[in-house]
Amino acid sequence: MSLPRIPAHSAYRARVIVSVTLVAVLVAGAWLWSLSAPVTRAVMAQEEQRLVDLAAAGVVLLGHTDLAAQEAADGLAGTSGVRTTIIAEDGTVLADSEENAAELENHADRPEVRAALAGEPGSDIRRSDTQGVDRMYVALPATYDGETVALRVSESLEHVGALSATMRRSGLLPLALVLVVAAIAVWFVARATADPVERLALAARAMADGDLTSPVPGDDGVLAPLAGALSDLREQSRARLEALETEERTLRLALDGLSDAVLLFDGPSVRLANRALKTLFRTPPGDVRGRALTELGLTAPIEAAIATGLGGNRTVASELGPDPYHRYHRVLTVPLGESDGIARTLVVVADVTDRMRLDSVRRDFVTNASHELKTPTAGILLLAESARAAAGDGDTDTALAFVSQIHDEATRLRRLVSDLLDLSRLENVPNTEEVADVRRAVELALAGHRRAANAGGLDLSADMDAVAGSDVAVRCGATDLAVMLDNLLSNAIAYTETGAVSVRVEASDSTVMLRVIDTGIGIPAEDVERVFERFYRVDRARSRTSGGTGLGLSLVRNIAQRAGGSASIASQPGTGTTVTITLPRAR
Repeated sequence: MSLPRIPAHSAYRARVIVSVTLVAVLVAGAWLWSLSAPVTRAVMAQEEQRLVDLAAAGVVLLGHTDLAAQEAADGLAGTSGVRTTIIAEDGTVLADSEENAAELENHADRPEVRAALAGEPGSDIRRSDTQGVDRMYVALPATYDGETVALRVSESLEHVGALSATMRRSGLLPLALVLVVAAIAVWFVARATADPVERLALAARAMADGDLTSPVPGDDGVLAPLAGALSDLREQSRARLEALETEERTLRLALDGLSDAVLLFDGPSVRLANRALKTLFRTPPGDVRGRALTELGLTAPIEAAIATGLGGNRTVASELGPDPYHRYHRVLTVPLGESDGIARTLVVVADVTDRMRLDSVRRDFVTNASHELKTPTAGILLLAESARAAAGDGDTDTALAFVSQIHDEATRLRRLVSDLLDLSRLENVPNTEEVADVRRAVELALAGHRRAANAGGLDLSADMDAVAGSDVAVRCGATDLAVMLDNLLSNAIAYTETGAVSVRVEASDSTVMLRVIDTGIGIPAEDVERVFERFYRVDRARSRTSGGTGLGLSLVRNIAQRAGGSASIASQPGTGTTVTITLPRAR
């Protein structure tokens, strides 16, 4: 991008031209002044000296002439062209080259005559009484016919003025030439001086307007340091602007990456808002910057909480909910002080619905776990006291029966604690690098439950036909896979009175499906969706007699989801149940 063209009538160039022109005018004025009074004085002095020289020559001629006074005066005037007057010692005019001496008055009082008769050269400038014109007079002492006289010569000042005018006219022509040359010089000097400055000024103005791409014109003269400084300033400004833009983009990305809605208010209007605001709330389309709080489409409680914190001087946190959509929010308002007299406030709105639900689940879990632990513990204490009493009475058979029941309750308590520990373990971050062999896990699970199946008269088997001839592995920990199979087989065997329990394995390129199928009593339709909840039992009496804890299917679902898979169940009362586990396949 190039800089704009400099206009010929730019203000700076005009100022330069005016300044240099004023200097030229002052010089011309000084010249003109020198052509007036000084020239006139010089001509006057020159003419006075000429008259002195003529008078001196006349004094010499007058002292050696035999001519009459009038003839001598006319002779001197004829050779010099000036008026010549011979004046006696008493002031009487003896002769005059231009006037009748007899008609002239006594000249003894004339200053130049008085000085000459006193033996000194005399001069004067005055208006002639006889001729009525201004004249220059010069008188010298002389000797005529053995007598002391004054020889006076004079010249009209009109002649002197004419000489001065001639000299002035001869000086005006060079002045005119000088002024023409000066005008041309002024133009070129103004252009050479103003162009670099104006170009640098245009570059500085472009930088001030935000254009940091325009080049800074170079200069090899006295403005080179200024051009270099402007160029460095442009580069530094560009670097700082790029850094600020990078920081702004980074801040924007960071804010947009947050799940909480973040707003920055300048007074009552929004200055900045991140993307989560539109995700959490039904904000109006378009940019929300510059809009008022009431135009954001927030719920009334959130809007009121923010309005309370705007312009305040302390941080305020508000817990809100549930709203009509059963959501909970936390609103945090943080005052940031004032900028240009406007209060700034940072607002963070977080959707804490999941946290509140998790807290509720945890409270329920603690309550249920406490209840489930309390029941076998109380049973063990009661049975132990009964066994001790029977043993004290010598009733060995009854005491052994109580001990057997204590063993069953202790086993149930151990299973419950084990399930609780498994749930606690699942809270840790999973290891995505773990791989488990499905065939091996199924074989071990069947071996561990075959005795219980045989005791119930059930057929326990595995169906691997769908994956025959291929290795089957899943991205799941071997312990987690064993826990899933153990709980599924335990439930299937416990709730199947006759028939069979089987494990079917199927696989695709990306997933492995394990189906545990039984021919048991099934699950009512209204309970199918809830069986994966912790401590939920369809038939509490049967669960208690079978040793169930109500955590098995919850563990199964958590493990499957933790590994990136899923768990589902299909059941018909009186027909049987099929639980399907889908896990990512390992290659």
